[in-house]
Amino acid sequence: MAIFIGRAGHQDWHHHQAHQIALGVNALVSVESPQGCHTGAAVRIPAGVRHRLSGDIVMSIYLDVLSDEARALPEGRTLAPLEIATADVTRLIDALDETTLGVRRAVRRALGVIDLPTTDPRLAVVSAAVHSGSVRRDQLAALVHLSPTRFSHWFVEQTGLPLRSYAKWLRLTHAVQLLASGLSMTDAAHAVGFSDSAHFSRTFRALLGIDPSSALAEVRLQEG
Repeated sequence: MAIFIGRAGHQDWHHHQAHQIALGVNALVSVESPQGCHTGAAVRIPAGVRHRLSGDIVMSIYLDVLSDEARALPEGRTLAPLEIATADVTRLIDALDETTLGVRRAVRRALGVIDLPTTDPRLAVVSAAVHSGSVRRDQLAALVHLSPTRFSHWFVEQTGLPLRSYAKWLRLTHAVQLLASGLSMTDAAHAVGFSDSAHFSRTFRALLGIDPSSALAEVRLQEG
């Protein structure tokens, strides 16, 4: 899970590989996709949907597609408005100064996540493996006793994303953590497998719609 709060600014068209909840903090937020535009207090943007966002002060909650919170979201591959109480948005902002567990509780409350849906137990195995650094298809397929081809289809069925796209997102988020902890852009890019800082910057803009230097200027890292 990642949460960013600040001015929306100018964004290019982009498509990140995590589910996003965009909340207008002091005004409505608008999200445009090729299928149309939604304006409201909160908009759900499914992973992989090409879009651009506009508003004033916006809180963006990014949910890893393998997370419990992501599985509790309504299914769908298009933009959709969400009903989130103003008090819950205030609690979310206040929770950013708390522990990671406090932030997660505030997010779950805002999204109305009470009872988590049942899930394929193989997904937990794959999630643990990919977050420990194993993203090769044949290795992951073997863990859950599927052929590599069948595993690719199964992963899309479970997450809505191809494994390759999800792996690229993980590399990007790891680089963001390294940048926030003090590494240079070049060193962070090389550490996670990008050929150079220019390659990292292009990927960052394609997945998040803005350049990394401006996006990360005031990032505060809270891990857990």
